[in-house]
Amino acid sequence: HTQRPAPVAAAVRASSRPREAMAFEGRSRLFRRWCPPRKGAFGKIKLPELPLILAGALGGPFCIFVLTPLRNALTLASQDAVSSPMELYASTFQGGFASGWTGGFAPVLPSCPQFCMMGPLFHFLRETWGSVALAVLASSCMETFISYGSQTLNAQMAFNSEVQQSGTGAEVPLWNPLIPLGPGVAVHVVRNVVALSGIRIFSGPCQKVLKRLTQSFNVELPLGLQRFLSDFVASIGAAIISAPLNQCYNFAVTSAAYMEGGAPARVRALAGFLSRNYLLHGPAGEVLGLSPTLARDLFMRCAYVATLFTLFGAIERAAVAVWKYRDAQQQPVLSRRGTVGVRASS
Repeated sequence: HTQRPAPVAAAVRASSRPREAMAFEGRSRLFRRWCPPRKGAFGKIKLPELPLILAGALGGPFCIFVLTPLRNALTLASQDAVSSPMELYASTFQGGFASGWTGGFAPVLPSCPQFCMMGPLFHFLRETWGSVALAVLASSCMETFISYGSQTLNAQMAFNSEVQQSGTGAEVPLWNPLIPLGPGVAVHVVRNVVALSGIRIFSGPCQKVLKRLTQSFNVELPLGLQRFLSDFVASIGAAIISAPLNQCYNFAVTSAAYMEGGAPARVRALAGFLSRNYLLHGPAGEVLGLSPTLARDLFMRCAYVATLFTLFGAIERAAVAVWKYRDAQQQPVLSRRGTVGVRASS
């Protein structure tokens, strides 16, 4: 009996490995990038901290209600390609100052779990799956499931209020806020994915660019200010990309023809909406360029989304900072108590 040399034995053992293990090691770069392996067992997953939960449950509804006039103006813009941003903002207050918040209470209660999806659930899924992109996708789907009904009702109430004040057009029937799915829901999901990607995916790269830019000018910004500016810039970019999607959703839920039509009719209605509002046509129907309405809607969407997500990000960070400060203040007290106990026992 002859013993195999060590290199030969190692080669035999390597060749006898299960094919599944070799296939697992041969994962593509794309799969490893989006779904990196997690360290540790699933039982060691870190749950979201209490300040993140409080920021989503309380800060989210606050942001949604305060920014109701900006959201209502966007709804009116989906059915008005002529008015300027200031005219649309003024239209939301046509019935008095309080009329700017028409329908504002409808999404407040659902926005509590909605922002818990955007905040605590996102952080939990990111820790669980190890992928920011998948966490954004899942959080956005849950956000739509929770907020679609209330946001649709809010948009229709704002639209009907404008119709009543102006005396033109026909009102649309109000959607039942307890029904989580309906016309325009697919656009709603894609819009949420793009919007949430701002502070969750693109804010980090924006912060790195801002840091390099300030260092090149020998300027030092506090870390909190860097994060705030990065959130704002990333939210602006997400708002620009999601603006046409948001207006397609607003058009869908305030257009009786769209809500009553079938799938082919809805696709034609959205294509017609985008063509009428965002493209300039010549006498023969040829496309001449982009319409000024596109720039208007981009500006109004940026004003809403950048303010919403930057404000929510600031509330989230403030909650964490206050909580850490509270723990730091309690730590010396606990240490002193422990010392007194030791001295007393001695």
